[in-house]
Amino acid sequence: MSALKGMFSFFTMIRLDITQKDMDDMDRKMYLAPFVGVFYGLIAVGLMLFFNEYLNIFIAAILTMFIIQGMNRFLHVDGTIDVGDGLVVAGKREDHLRALKDTRIGAGGMAFAFFVIILTIGALWSIWPAYLIVIPFVAEILAKNSMVAAAAFGKPGDGMAGNSVRNTTGKSLIISTIISAVIIAVYVIAMIYAGFFDVVEVDNLNFWIIIDVVLVVSIITGAIMSAIASKNFGMVNGDVLGATNELSRAITIIIMLALIMVM
Repeated sequence: MSALKGMFSFFTMIRLDITQKDMDDMDRKMYLAPFVGVFYGLIAVGLMLFFNEYLNIFIAAILTMFIIQGMNRFLHVDGTIDVGDGLVVAGKREDHLRALKDTRIGAGGMAFAFFVIILTIGALWSIWPAYLIVIPFVAEILAKNSMVAAAAFGKPGDGMAGNSVRNTTGKSLIISTIISAVIIAVYVIAMIYAGFFDVVEVDNLNFWIIIDVVLVVSIITGAIMSAIASKNFGMVNGDVLGATNELSRAITIIIMLALIMVM
């Protein structure tokens, strides 16, 4: 509970009375991050359903993204901007690292963050109403699993997330992936039995294959982001983890939609 307390305090706007022990436990147990995804997943589903009911799917996607980002104090957007700045700058690794840590916002960072946000809004906008109860939830869970993957494959820096990356191993990633799979399975089955989601619209087996595929994709996304960060910055820091979260969300939605259409 201590680790989750630290995570919810750090990754959300929820005010909790945390101690250094809570933060240390968070660093040691980053594999619990998918539980934070449950929080954002339920909010994303609720917002998409509500705004789509009273407005339309496009406005729903925009407002949902804005509220979700605001609820984590635009922390991951800030990381996405910093990573964008760090990647586009010319020069050696030291130059990339300097741009990553620069507090000023460059054109590369703005463009990268804008692309990721627009891609995510477009992906949310493309979700068929029958799947609004599931896809946004899955995307938020797997965004957090991708963060764990990036940390597991990456080398720690000296920033705030250094201890999280240092303590996250392959075993942590396995635990996080199992937790993600169980959470998604329980949620989907609960929605089916509650009558909110009709999995008959796709073949049962095919639907679960899609879930398996995006679970693997979340790991691959984290690994790729880690490799890119290691090449350009020599480390994985909090900004990289934040950018991984944002990219993974969009990628998960797009791949799920594509697979549902194909299968």
